[in-house]
Amino acid sequence: MNVVIGVDIGASTIKLGAFTTLGQLQYKWSIKTNVANNGESIASDIAMSIKRQMRPSDKLLSIGIGVPGFVPAKRGVVHGAVNVGWKEYNLKARIERLLDVSAFVNNDANLAALGEYWQGAGQQNETLLLVTLGTGVGGGIIHRGEIINGPNGTGGEIGHVTIKPGGRLCACNRRGCLEEYIGTKGFANTLHDKLSEKRNVTTELEWGDSVESIVQAAKSGDYVALEIIEECTYYLALALANAVTLINPNKVLIGGGISAARDSLFQPLREHFSRFALLETDPKTLIVPAKLGNEAGIYGAAKLALDRHSAEINHLRGE
Repeated sequence: MNVVIGVDIGASTIKLGAFTTLGQLQYKWSIKTNVANNGESIASDIAMSIKRQMRPSDKLLSIGIGVPGFVPAKRGVVHGAVNVGWKEYNLKARIERLLDVSAFVNNDANLAALGEYWQGAGQQNETLLLVTLGTGVGGGIIHRGEIINGPNGTGGEIGHVTIKPGGRLCACNRRGCLEEYIGTKGFANTLHDKLSEKRNVTTELEWGDSVESIVQAAKSGDYVALEIIEECTYYLALALANAVTLINPNKVLIGGGISAARDSLFQPLREHFSRFALLETDPKTLIVPAKLGNEAGIYGAAKLALDRHSAEINHLRGE
């Protein structure tokens, strides 16, 4: 059976899946991300794992890979992926050398968006914006089935939109980026600020509490927890309203671990969004949860591999 492999590289786990040329997921697995020595063994770990997991009857056609960093799509060189230690790292060339098939590399959030467009909550939508809320904030824009990547691989990076000039210092060395205000890191920052400001206010929250703890406390009516959610969703809504004004997507999908909070997140988010957005947009139908969960990245990577493999074949045929 002809298959493509979709790979989603995370800071702690690498997820992989084998797909048929019809887009059916056949089997999936994961391996630990070895970030030692600036992630030097990651490419070989992926290649070895694929060789071990592939069935004898499978023929590997191509590989798609999502990475947590900036990637100009045509070259496949990772400009920077802080979480795994890569800088100007030619992942495409290394994987192709190890497995002797074509490899295609893009940003992980872009590929999650492509996966949702292909087989998730973004199907049959001409223009789609996906925002992933994990440790940080990722984003991807799909238009007519194509990733809006940009010449430097920074297209769709909503996590680095400035929503508070002069605000918190971001890992990108600028201040006031969205991901410092939402995502697990953003929630932790806001929790720290609120507990520091309100030393005499009764709250069940403690230093180091998770987003889940904050959400549960808010459901119980905890004043500080409610303030944290209000503030974090306020900044996300501001960024989304500006993005929607610029690109006018059919859907805005919210994915990542924090999206599991559902109404606790979506209700205040939509309310704040209505304050900033044009009247023509309806937040109830526009802003919806993503569907594929943690598998969105491997679906998008597989779709990238399928599309690029088909393009290569057509080019060789002169079509």
